[in-house]
Order: sequence, then structure tokens, then C-alpha cells
Amino acid sequence: MAVKQTSDDAGHFRHPLYKTLLEAPGLTVGTAALDDLMTWGLKNALWMFPMATSCCGIEFMAAAASRVDMDRMGVIIRATPRHADVMVVAGTITVKMAPRVLKLWEQMPEPKWCIAMGSCAISGDFYRNLYSVVPGIDTFLPVDVYVPGCPPNPEALMAGMMRLQEKIEAQRKGEFKEPEINAALLKISNPSVPRLNDPTRRAEQSHEQELSAHSPTEDEATPALEVAAGPAPDLAPLTSPDFEGLLKELGVTELPKDGPPIIPLGQHLALARKLKALGYRQLVTIAATHWLKGKGRKGADEAEPEHFEIAYALRTLGKGSRVAAWAVRVEPGQPVLTLSGVFAGADWQEREQYDLLGVTFAGHPDLRRLMMTENYVGHPLRREFPSDAPAAPWR
Repeated sequence: MAVKQTSDDAGHFRHPLYKTLLEAPGLTVGTAALDDLMTWGLKNALWMFPMATSCCGIEFMAAAASRVDMDRMGVIIRATPRHADVMVVAGTITVKMAPRVLKLWEQMPEPKWCIAMGSCAISGDFYRNLYSVVPGIDTFLPVDVYVPGCPPNPEALMAGMMRLQEKIEAQRKGEFKEPEINAALLKISNPSVPRLNDPTRRAEQSHEQELSAHSPTEDEATPALEVAAGPAPDLAPLTSPDFEGLLKELGVTELPKDGPPIIPLGQHLALARKLKALGYRQLVTIAATHWLKGKGRKGADEAEPEHFEIAYALRTLGKGSRVAAWAVRVEPGQPVLTLSGVFAGADWQEREQYDLLGVTFAGHPDLRRLMMTENYVGHPLRREFPSDAPAAPWR
């Protein structure tokens, strides 16, 4: 009797159940315990919800590509939490993202599992003591499998999925045992917020995190800061056809060696408009620096008051590209005229400087925080701000 191939054309593999059914005359039905069938289906149909935030996400993508191809394990990537069984957190989670991640986790139906992929998801790694980073997702999510590495390769994620399959099977059979907590190790690696399995964790901690994750966007909403531009100063127009000539018109006769030349604050907007008319059409950067009292470009100087320097850079496009850079100096609370009406890219760059250093921009159409939560207190790149500042209830 001819036997039909049940797998590949070369016949290297034949499923033992199919082989028995096909070779035994009259046998067309196989039986198994319903629980075994459900366990088999559960562990071989794990649909992933990707929470990829940084370099681990690239390895995650590679695991779904043809070389590793997690689809052969029944793993399908879903873009909605309501269709997923497994959340894979691949990368750093910030305090701004944490409530959103927890909300997505709560939207996933039971049974569900969580994989922490990479050092940043596991512990925060290099950034665990930084003001903006959650020191490990197990401080707010119940992690089932840890996949270490920086970043772990696709094979490591595949191994983690296999470990998860083993765990699911053991749980279904009632054979799984929670690992004993190593109190000494827990103390050494203890993050700023206790993990979910830490016996010292307060019950209120989880409740506070759940409340924060309920409606984070509405809870954090803060009106944009409105800074009036004030009357325009009566200044002579800039007429030079090149950047060097424009600097001389502004009183800069010699380029400093310790940074871009500082121009009068009142001429800042006029210079940007003139340079754009001369062909400097790309805004490269807006970057502010905070100096405490007694400090400045040249180091310690008792005569220096607390101040900010905001540096700007523009460039021309095409062959022979040229760069124009300058800076303005302001005291705390003193606004700078926005460039958002001249360069559209200035909108978010100015918001970033306001968010991280507290520099205000007069006339900006939407001066709200960009990187931190809208209701965040303080400006983390100011020199007096502690780098490991807490951000309850996440760190």
C-alpha cells in the first residue's frame, strides 16, 4: 500500500500520529485526553504583543524573519493586546511609558504571559538609576521568562519562548513550582521600587500604579505655557550677504574658541530670518546649557550669575554645504523668541529645551513638555537636578 507523505517531500520527517493512522488499515481516528489537546494547542499558539522600544526590538524583528521564523512555533505577532497571549517587552521602559504599558497589559485576556527581553527590560541596566527610567518591568508586570542580553539575539528569544512553553505545560499539569526567592540576591539587586514578588512591597504600591495606568493621558494633561513675545524692538535691518558679515553687524568681531558666538538677544529672530533668506534652510539643532552661579564657559568665575546659553545651528543644502552657528544668553525666566514661525522643526526642539531645562520661548504655539509627562515636576537637565530623582509610583 502506498503511503502518502505527511511532511516534506524528501520524507525526512513524518508525524508519528499521522504515520500510525495512515499505515494501520481501517484506523482513521486517534484519541487523547482533552486536557492534553488543550495544553498542546495553548503552548503552540502563542500570539505575541510586541512592546519593542529600543535595540532589543531589532532583534525581536529578526526573530520573526525567515532565518529564525518563530511562526513555526505557532507564534503570530499581533498589533492589538486583545488578540494576544504574550507581551514581549523588548527595551527600556520610561516613567512616561510605564502606565501605558500596564494599561495594555490589563487589556490582554487571560491566560497571558510576559517576557522581559534584554537587560533594560529586566533591570533598567545602564539607566536604572536615571530619573526617567523604570528599574525593571517586574516592578509593575508579572514576568514569566527573562531573556538576558544586551541585546539578546533571535535565538535567545526563541529559547525564551521554548522555556515559556515548558512553563505553560507544567502549569497545566499542576507540576510547576514557583522558584524560591533568594533574599540575599534580592537585596543586592533591589531596584528603587520593590518588585511584585518582593515581600517588602506595599500593597498600596500596586494600587497606585493601577490608578496611574487607568487614564494616563487625561490625568497628565497640562495646558500649554503661553509666553507673550512683547513689542518688537526697533532695530536696524541686517544687510550683509554672508554669515561672517552678519556677525560683524551684530558686534562679533572675533569667533570664540569655547563655543558659538553669542549675539544680542533682540537680534536673534532677525538673524535666523536673514540666514534663511541667504540659503540656510535646514535647522540642525537647538541645544541649551544651564550654568549655575559662579560657573560659565571659561570655568569658575564668581562674577557669573546663573544663566542659560541656547545654541542654534543652520546649514545650507547641496554641494558645498555651509553651517552657521550662534548662541544667545538668558537669565532664568527670561524668554527667547521662538523660531517656530521660521523653521517648522523648531517647534519640537524648543519644546524639548523647555521640558528638560525650563527655557521658555515667547510666541511658541504649543509650549508643552515633550519627553517627560506633562505634569512632571522639575527640569531634569538642570545642573542642580538629581539624576536619580524619584518619579512615584514607578521609580
